[in-house]
Amino acid sequence: MADRLQEYRNRVSDAVDSWQANVCNPYIIAYNTAYLSYNETFKKQKESDKARAELFVSAAAILPGSILMATAANASLRVLANRVALHTLANRNLTRVLNVYQAIGASPTAMFAVGKVLDGVKAEIGKQIKDSVTKAMQVSNNLLATDPLNRDKQLNTWLTNHKLCAFEAADAIEHNRAIGDAEKKRMFGLLQQAPIANKPVGIIDPSRLALKIELGFYMMALLDSDELITTQATGSGGIARSTSKPIDMMPSDPKYPRSTMPSYGPGYVGSYQSVGISRPGGDVEEQIDKVHKQVRGTAFYAPSGWFGKSDLATVKNKELTDAEKTLGWLATQTSPLTPLGLRS
Repeated sequence: MADRLQEYRNRVSDAVDSWQANVCNPYIIAYNTAYLSYNETFKKQKESDKARAELFVSAAAILPGSILMATAANASLRVLANRVALHTLANRNLTRVLNVYQAIGASPTAMFAVGKVLDGVKAEIGKQIKDSVTKAMQVSNNLLATDPLNRDKQLNTWLTNHKLCAFEAADAIEHNRAIGDAEKKRMFGLLQQAPIANKPVGIIDPSRLALKIELGFYMMALLDSDELITTQATGSGGIARSTSKPIDMMPSDPKYPRSTMPSYGPGYVGSYQSVGISRPGGDVEEQIDKVHKQVRGTAFYAPSGWFGKSDLATVKNKELTDAEKTLGWLATQTSPLTPLGLRS
């Protein structure tokens, strides 16, 4: 039935326009707004392209706002491969979000474009649909553009390729002579349940989301500020030598390193380790407090005394722990509760 095929194509086209207008465009605006403010605060205009790509994938994975952004970020997580802690947090959040429409264990690309139509279909049609999905995955396997305009176009291309994937799946079903009309109707019903065939509910508010993304950037930066400092043992008259390396795990990890005390003996001081945490500085801390107040209603940092913020290790460790908790809260607040839901 040509009418059935055309009606489906029209439905998907309308839904894609809605995803573009109400999700993709506002998200890109929110991200760019947050990124500019973050860069201005840190004066990081010269940071590497890899770092900019990493920030975008991190934001899309941890603060997705929609199933669409979560699905897109899922295909780009490899950019975080060398940052174990961030990758783990991003993957955990994506697992929760994608589970909203039960894409775990299957290809999120397939689920977004064709839903559950592959479940139980005959081999010939199934192969045609899988081939379409594979092609869509191959041409839409990353969101690593660093230039804002390119990133916008890249996301638009990603969405368009998913639309074409849905069209090809519908064509394969409609023009297959081995199945009857009743079975085709059933399969079209499954296609119509996929997110891409339905308009999202509402619209992402870029001004609200921008503040949350910016706060997320600061929390990621704070979680990158710790290092493990190891001081070698020294003998009588020796000079203690220290080495340091970044700590690539979250403060809540049971294996997170702890400071140790050296052992002492006649003319001997044993080796020991300590956790060093670098604060970003007054101007940045003021901006963090400002954005935290706008998003959560309170300052992030504890009130300063006469001599400024306490440098006690326990205070700095709490700031790091609070950064992790805040990032987790942001992830929850921006994760959709339904396949078509939006949260900004």
